[in-house]
Amino acid sequence: MLGRQRRGKCAAVAAWHPPRSNFDEGQALTETTAGRGRRGAKLFLVGSLTAQACALLRYTILARLLGPEQLGLVAVLTLATNFFEMISDTGADRFLVQDRDGDKPEVQSLVQLVFALRGLFMAIGLALAAWPIAAWFGEPALIVGLAVLGFAPLIGGLLHLDLRRLQRTNDFRIEGRGMVASELLGLAATLVAAFATRDYTAVLYGLITRSLVLVVVSHIYAERAYRWAWPAEHVRRLRTFAIPLIINGVLLFAASQSDRMMISGLLGLEALGRYTAILLLVLYPSMAISRFVQGIHLPLVAKDPLNASRAGPADLLGGQSLLLALGMIIGFAVVAPPVVPLLFGHEFQQAAWLIALIGVLQGGRFLRVWTVTLALGIGQSRIVTANTLARALGIPAAALGYALIGGVAGVVSGFIFGELAALVTGVLLLNRARNKPAAYDFDRIVMFASGSVIVLALTNTLERQWTWGLAVLIPAAIAFTAWTFNRERETVRSGLELAARMLKRAK
Repeated sequence: MLGRQRRGKCAAVAAWHPPRSNFDEGQALTETTAGRGRRGAKLFLVGSLTAQACALLRYTILARLLGPEQLGLVAVLTLATNFFEMISDTGADRFLVQDRDGDKPEVQSLVQLVFALRGLFMAIGLALAAWPIAAWFGEPALIVGLAVLGFAPLIGGLLHLDLRRLQRTNDFRIEGRGMVASELLGLAATLVAAFATRDYTAVLYGLITRSLVLVVVSHIYAERAYRWAWPAEHVRRLRTFAIPLIINGVLLFAASQSDRMMISGLLGLEALGRYTAILLLVLYPSMAISRFVQGIHLPLVAKDPLNASRAGPADLLGGQSLLLALGMIIGFAVVAPPVVPLLFGHEFQQAAWLIALIGVLQGGRFLRVWTVTLALGIGQSRIVTANTLARALGIPAAALGYALIGGVAGVVSGFIFGELAALVTGVLLLNRARNKPAAYDFDRIVMFASGSVIVLALTNTLERQWTWGLAVLIPAAIAFTAWTFNRERETVRSGLELAARMLKRAK
């Protein structure tokens, strides 16, 4: 029997703690909860960053060794995996964190069974879809690649979910260890295979190794025995939680992956390879930060779901998400243009303003962590579905953008519109669910859009060396910065206090 059995029976956490007044995020992140405290948050952050750094390094080396077309085939494998992953996402692991009975052994056993069935579904789906996908792209070699890729989710379905259950008490150590070990060993397997095969199949070795290592680590450090169960009284509640998220998964794939699908269909595999390489430079760091933000804030919001005050858990989540999204866009616009040819080669070089535009798209996608985490924290998974449905507006907008503007820029512009529509929808529905005014927090959306426009304008002005443009844009940027820090002063204060405490403990 896998996992380590504690002496005696594992006691279940009786209930969520009642909402607290005078919420302080720094205190919440450092105080003990049910006698355990926040353990492994730094390791969890390191694991998240390691995961995305390894993924970026993996694609960088593959791009250097294989070129745009082979990297395009790697992107096709990723798209296929993402499709089955998203349409089968029940949110069951988050259910363990959010649900009042998530600590009960029978609930965990149910979720582990659902996880295993999901892995089996993904493996079968990839095998069945292999021939149609290969025929669509005219690449017969994809048939074997997609079928073999199914072993990664099949193995991953056996994950021991103690690594998520313990996050109810702010213990992130198991997942942190698992991410570090699995990503490093998965990267090593990819590199060895890349030098040996010199084709896109190298990524398969890494993905399968990563799944295997993560599963092994989860069982080694588990506190409970690994079991499956189907308790009817909990199945109904999980089904209510999961159905909107499954629908959301279908919509999410259409909204979040359609950019790559449209680029591959309209512009070819080489264009897909170039676009994917640039996108991944910002995608992986944003995913690491997004995962950390949701992992830390979801328990806090769930414990205090009715607190909508300034400097409350929901407000700090929104402020941090906005500042991180803007910082991501600015940093990418500055760093990525010279880094892209340096990392991937001159075959991947693009105009600086186009790279900045891709950064804005990913910044908008990252900002959804605010509305999605808040919706899950207050138990409103239907809002997540509605949010994703609004994102699908980016598909017709991208088609229109391609017709009017052309190329990658037209497609990306349309999907940026979809992200803004999703943000507006999410904020409106959250305000309604929390009995807040309809316009509450809309200034944050305006702030994000304004900052994005300024960054794009500055990038284009500098690239074209328009001195007159700088005379207008520099004062605008200064005014925008002052507005942002005035609006988010509580978020900045909380972040500085938390950083100071972490530095003090580190010393």
